[in-house]
Parts: sequence; C-alpha cells; structure tokens
Amino acid sequence: MAVAAGSRVLLVAFTASTAAQNLPLPPLPYAYDALEPHIDATTMEEHHSKHHRAYTNKLNAALETLRGDPATKALAKLGIDTLLQRLDQITDSKLRAAVRNAGGGFVNHELFFATMSPDGGGDIVEHAGLNAAIVSAFGTMAMLKRALSLSALEVFGSGWAWLALDRRSDKLVVQSTPNQDTPAMDASTVPLLGIDVWEHAYYLKHQSRRADYIKDWWHVVSWPEVARRYDAARAATGKAEL
Repeated sequence: MAVAAGSRVLLVAFTASTAAQNLPLPPLPYAYDALEPHIDATTMEEHHSKHHRAYTNKLNAALETLRGDPATKALAKLGIDTLLQRLDQITDSKLRAAVRNAGGGFVNHELFFATMSPDGGGDIVEHAGLNAAIVSAFGTMAMLKRALSLSALEVFGSGWAWLALDRRSDKLVVQSTPNQDTPAMDASTVPLLGIDVWEHAYYLKHQSRRADYIKDWWHVVSWPEVARRYDAARAATGKAEL
C-alpha cells in the first residue's frame, strides 16, 4: 500500500523525536585495555558494549512504553534516579520489573565504569572531606576496603556492593544490593562507589575467583571521581565543604 508523502514526513518526524528522547550508551572515559592488567580488555569490551548497551536499550524500550500511555507519560519525563524511586506508580508488573532491572543496570554501570581509572588505586584519598568521612565511618582506609570487600564477597548470586552516603546521617555506609537494584532507589542514599559482582564483570579473567577480582578492582578505583560524587551529594543536601 502506498504511503502519502505527508505521512512519511510525520513518520520520520515521530521516529526522530523518539530517538532524541532515548538515553545514549554512556561512553567509557578510557580505552577498553586501559585497566590492564587488573581488568582485561576483553571483559571491559563485553561488559560495556554488550551488557551495558543491553540495559540501555531495554530501558529505552520501557521508557517508550511509558511515554505511549497517558497514565504513565509523566513518569517517563522524570530523571532515571527519580523514576527508580517511584516504581510503585507503575502498575503494570512486567513494565515495573523492566524499569527496575534495566534502569538499575543503566545507572549502576554508568557509576561503575566512571569510578574506575587507569590512574586509580592507592590507599590515600587526597580530599580532606572524603578522607575525614572515611575515617569517621570506618577508622581507616584499610577498614573501609575490608568492609566493602566483605560485602562484595557475601553477595549471594549476582549483585553489587556499595560505598554510599546516607543523607539522613551524613555518614558513609557500606551496603549491598541484589541483581541490578541500586541504593539510588532510596532518595536518602547516594551511591558513590560500586563493585559489580555479576559474573560477567570478571569471569573471563578470574573465572569463579571473585576474591581475586575484588583485589584487582581496588587497583583501578578512581578516588578523585568518588570525591567528586561525594561533594555533589553533600552539596545537594546543603552540606558542601566550606
């Protein structure tokens, strides 16, 4: 059946509008092999170009469904963190699960990749505020590493371990989440650093040796980026460093 020229224009405009609303796959701030030898290039490429892309595509599909329903259209306009805090407003259980899993996977991986660096690692945080917060909450950097490593090791199956800021107490906390759940689902908690302990994050190099992967991961943690996120989280609650 022939399609009128005007209809083709409308279709192209609609497609372009939908594409413009889609969330892009966040680019890596370094090359796939930049974290060698601690995290191998093949794992990084698979993890970013396939797994993170899959979460991005599934989230965009879920957002398109939300936009297509007048009852949920407003939810699609929220930022993804806010949307994840309002999952109870999505009444369709399958759509709610899609937003939870794909949305969590999208934001978790963005943070995970952004808080690693080829210049990462170390036991000294050159940021007075974050360093003081670590000492206050854990005593020493070594104790923080022990707490977060243990949390990551104890995740049953797939999930994440986190260093987060509890806005209510203005204290750093260590916690874990299953699957692709994120601390950001609670408006009072801001994730600052997270380690992915799904097997796709480490199995090509470390096989089932999660403990070895965790040890290697500490060598690439970008403390300047963690500090930046810490400052931003405190500024948002009116507690920025003077």
